[in-house]
Formats: sequence, structure tokens, C-alpha cells
Amino acid sequence: MVVPFGKRTVTGYVLGLSPKSDYPSPRPIESLADEPPLLQPYQVELARWIAAHYAAPLAETVRAMIPPGIRSLKSGSKRRRGPRVESRDRTLAGAAQDVASAKLTPEQASAVAAVGEALQQRRGRLLLHGVTGSGKTEVYLEAIGKCLELGRGAIVLVPEVSLTPQVTGRFAERFAGQIAVLHSRLTPSEKALEWNRLRRGEALVAIGPRAAIFAPIPDLGLIIVDEEHSITYKQLRVPRYHAVDVAHRLADLAGAVVLLGSATPSVVSYEAHGRAAGDFEGARILELPQRYGGEPLPSMEIIDMRRDDGWSFNRPLGERMVELCREELAAGGQVILYLNRRGLAWYARCRKCGEAVGCPNCSVSLVYHGVTKTLSCHYCGHSQALPQQCPNCDARDLRTVGFGTERIQAEAERLFPEVRTLRLDRDTARTRDSYYGIWEDFSRGSADILVGTSLVAKGWDLPRVGLVGVVDADQALQYPDFRAAEDTFASLVQVGGRARRSGSRVAVQTMNPHHYAVRLALEHDYHGFFAEELAVREALNFPPFRRLVDVTASAADDEKARSAATAYAEALRRNLAGRGPEVVVLGPSPAFIHRVRGEYRWSITIKASDLDPVMPLLPDGRGFSVDVDPL
Repeated sequence: MVVPFGKRTVTGYVLGLSPKSDYPSPRPIESLADEPPLLQPYQVELARWIAAHYAAPLAETVRAMIPPGIRSLKSGSKRRRGPRVESRDRTLAGAAQDVASAKLTPEQASAVAAVGEALQQRRGRLLLHGVTGSGKTEVYLEAIGKCLELGRGAIVLVPEVSLTPQVTGRFAERFAGQIAVLHSRLTPSEKALEWNRLRRGEALVAIGPRAAIFAPIPDLGLIIVDEEHSITYKQLRVPRYHAVDVAHRLADLAGAVVLLGSATPSVVSYEAHGRAAGDFEGARILELPQRYGGEPLPSMEIIDMRRDDGWSFNRPLGERMVELCREELAAGGQVILYLNRRGLAWYARCRKCGEAVGCPNCSVSLVYHGVTKTLSCHYCGHSQALPQQCPNCDARDLRTVGFGTERIQAEAERLFPEVRTLRLDRDTARTRDSYYGIWEDFSRGSADILVGTSLVAKGWDLPRVGLVGVVDADQALQYPDFRAAEDTFASLVQVGGRARRSGSRVAVQTMNPHHYAVRLALEHDYHGFFAEELAVREALNFPPFRRLVDVTASAADDEKARSAATAYAEALRRNLAGRGPEVVVLGPSPAFIHRVRGEYRWSITIKASDLDPVMPLLPDGRGFSVDVDPL
């Protein structure tokens, strides 16, 4: 509804009715902006749960659930609702097809039967653990078919906006006219059209990344979360929800089934489903241990960079990696080179004083991008030309150090000038449909080498790829995060899964060949990794054995931020005194990135087996941010 607020009018959301007002002289409502209600009844309850569970303002939570194109349309508005140019995703979703179901393997059929049984019972928490290429998508399609037969709708979450065209195409072939896509690269009017199609029941299947969990489906029966381990399901702005946890709560409210899928399930999810199977009748782990059609998994090779004389920062592809690339290209196959770091170089450093050129707003070095010949901050967006002299000592001796995807592409072009290369990262896939164009070019053989970040590790089905080269397996391992081993294992398995040609190989450059995350990834041993990682988490009291909350104090003045964090941490310890080791308050300490966008940040971490006594004590004032279950 539209209501007066001071000297202006604003849009408000009605979440409930009261027989009397808390204010003595309420002003009248000007108009209703939408009728019928924007949210389904179960979504209103979901908004309240998210606000309470993630310590977020209820108004911000509701705003996050409603697309901007819907929020901005006032009652009686004459604004044009249709898009001028339709995105590739919506074109694919509207394509009329008639494609028969593929023949299911016994393991797939068993998984589909389990979903069908759960749909009949209107409850279920299922985790589909299938190796790469095992046919998880076919299970999703069959499960949605069973859901639609019952007259109910479904939500399909994918980890990246860029994956939506691939998934949409597959699903539109099976469910013509029933698909709606929801993601940030649609125009506001496109998203409003899709949202309203779902709200009116004109489409029954919503596909999209994280925020598609809020699709207004009147009778929701099934929620599928593909690649459920992906960190992209965590929202980094208020409300800082995790879509997997929201999916479970949404299913409880709507009487729906949750089906998570991954070749590398998160340790938290796998442990929870294994534990819940004994306590909750609807919880099960479903296994797809073989690739579809009996296709073998790729052979894996460790390249120990401590013993490769051909490797350096200026030559990031070692001798063995170059040799393997030559062999694959000579055999007529395609090669993927994976490095989860953009840019040409990590930073520019002065050879005289040793200082790197830093961001003026953040406590990080600027990354050098060769295409634009600029230094850029990947945190605040600051960009500048590479200076002629050192900002610290004025010496004219700046050198770029390290390598990103741009450097890898340049190196591949230098080593293999006779072949065509493509690069897929956020610098080359900036427009709505550019990702799809790169994927399409590589799929049809217009290039022989694809260099990319994590965007190449998910969802690709490329039968000509015979070699996947991981340029730096240690990158994630060095990150100061208790999930570092899990992220490393998942990235190696996922990107290795893109090798689909007969006799395919995965080559991994690493200086930590004996680390269990690297070793077990190369053995395709998820269960072995899960057991080792779970023991580490238990010893250190990390999830799933404890829950975490990060509280961050921020201010333009460093001392002000530190003082605020210190005062809060001391008060928190006093209020939680006597609870023993079940609640631990750590810090304050400087945040990992101490200064971002001109603000200094100090962090307090809370570890607890139960957050109930902690939640009422979390700050809600200006200068503090709260992240429950942080990543």
C-alpha cells in the first residue's frame, strides 16, 4: 500500500491486521499498490522466520522477497510492463518442445521413487549425492514431472546466474510453457512479468539463483537446490540468509519436499541428512555412484610444482601441464584451464621499496587487468591507471606480480599459437547473454582451449573435453577459512567433472600434493574426505558441531570501530557468563579485510552449540553488522 511518511509517500507492506493502532492519530492510507496480495500466506511466515533467524529487520526481509519491478509499480500505474528486448533465458523458457524422458538407471529410478513417495506425504528432506555426470538433472526432471502431476509447483535453484540458460533449456524441453526464470540479469519489467506469471499460476516451475527461493507459487510442492554446496547460496547483504536453510523452512511451511543435489555435498548438509535420517522419517541420502551409461570418471594426475623447474610466476603453466595440453590438442580434443582468480596479475609492486599499489578505500592491493590496462579493487570497484612511478617512494620501477585468468590465456596463446582460446570469467561475461555465447562457441568447437574461473566448473556438459588443467590447487587451501579444505576438494572434483571425452584426464598443479583434500579429490573419494574433514571440524568446534555468528563493528575511524567492538564483546561475555564452553566469544580482532570502502572493521566471532541465548544479545544499532552462519 502507499502511505504518507512525513512530507512524502512511501510503499509499505501489510503483514497482518490489528483491531486498533499503537498510535493515537494514525494517518489514512492513500491507496493500495497491489491487490491481490504480493506474497503467499506461507511467504509472510517465512519472512518473519528469516528476520528472526538471521537477526535482520523484517522490512528489509520483505523487500528482498519482492522484485524491484514489482515494488516500483503503483496502483493504477500506466508504466509499460513488457520488456523491449527479451533475454536469452526467457526465450529458452518459452520455447515449445516435446522431448521424451531418458531411460533411467536403477539408481536414478530409486531416487525418483523416493521423491515421489515424499511428494505424496507432503514432506521430505532428500540429499542426492551423485558423481559428476551421473544424471542428477534427469532425476530433477522426473521429480518435477511427478510434482506437476499432483497439480503443485516447483522451484529450481542454481548456484550462478550464468547457469540459468543451460538449465532453462533442458527444463523447457520437458515442460514447455510451464517455466519462469527469475534472476538479476533480467530487466525489472522482465522479472515482473515472470513473477506475475508464477503468482497467477500461469507458470508452475521457477528457475533461478538464490533469490528464486522467494517465487510466489500458490501451491508449492518441490524445492530443488542444484550444487547445494555452493557458497553463492549465501546472501552477503541484509538479510544475510542461506537459501538452503530457507528452503528447508519454506518446505515446512508449505508442505513441500526439498531435494538437494551435488557431487560434493557440503559437510554440514551431508552430516545433517545422515543424522536426521534416524530422527526424521522424511530425511534420506540418495546415492548415484556411477556416471550415466557407465562412462568412466577421468584419470587424475598430481603435478608437484616443487619439482617442476618450468614453473614460475611468469610461467604459470609448468612443463608437465604444457606437455599434457600438447597431447590433448594433437588428439583433436579440447582443454579447460581452471584458475579461480581474475586479472592479468595479482598486484603491481615497486622493486625498490617493495610496496604494492593499494586501494585508497580498502586494505587490499589492486589487481592488474591487462585488457583495460587498469588496476582494480575487487571489493569496492575502485579503478585507476597503472602509475608511472611508485606512490610510496616515487621510483619508476613498478612490476606486475602473479597471474590470473588473463595471464593464463596469454600464456596459452603464446604456447599454442595455432589454436583459438576463449576466456570465461566475470570480466568477459558482463552482459546478460555473453556467458551463453561463450559456452555455445566452445560447445560447438569454435575454440580449443577455454580458460576460466569457477564459472567453468559448474553444469557444463562438454563431450570433446579431454583435459582439465587446474593451474593452482593451493589457492583455496591458503584462505583463512575453516571451509578451505572443503572448498578445495569441491572445486577439484567439480572442475574435473567437465572432462567427458573417453580417456579424459585431470591434471592438478599443487605444492601440497599430500593434503587430504587434494589427495582424496584425485581419488574421487567423497566419503573418505567427509570422514577426515568431519573429524577436523569436531576437534576444532566448527560447524556442524557448533554454530557461528560474526559481529562486525565498522567506522571511518579505526579506533572508534575498535572501541565499539571491544565494548560490545565485553558486555556480551558478561551476559553469557556461566554458560561454560557451550558459548565462546572470540575477539575483537581486525577483520580479514580490515578496511573496505573507507570503513575500518573489527570482528567478533561467537561459537555456540545453541544460539537461542545469543540471539537477543546481538546488536541492532548503526555501526554494527550481524552474520548468522557466516561463510
